[in-house]
Amino acid sequence: MQVIEEYSSPFYRHIIDLPASVVRKLWKRGDILILDVRTPQEYEDHHIPGALLVPLDYLEVLAKYFPEKDVAVVCEHGNRARFATYGMPHVYKRKAIYVPGGMMAWMSMGYEVESGTDENGLKWQEWLEKEINQ
Repeated sequence: MQVIEEYSSPFYRHIIDLPASVVRKLWKRGDILILDVRTPQEYEDHHIPGALLVPLDYLEVLAKYFPEKDVAVVCEHGNRARFATYGMPHVYKRKAIYVPGGMMAWMSMGYEVESGTDENGLKWQEWLEKEINQ
């Protein structure tokens, strides 16, 4: 039996689909940035430790502030993350990774989750303020 661990579109060579298990390994090694495109309320309720919150509505405007790293994009179930990767491929400086199932897949595997708002949950507001004041 063949197991497909990675899917890549022939149209967007810098976008790949990876399951939460592989994304977690990359994240633990520090190879990727986890980008959370949910709302601030969802992030406060539960998020991956160290994930960077940039709500989907502001993603295109704030993408220039992302660090030069490969990005794994997550949302609650995977729908917004799919749009954020395949619908906006131009916003990523390097490789973009779509995580099918999003936070639900992450949590169903029993992986790390924390609650509350941290520094990474507030950066998008600082960046948006910079954009408004320019």
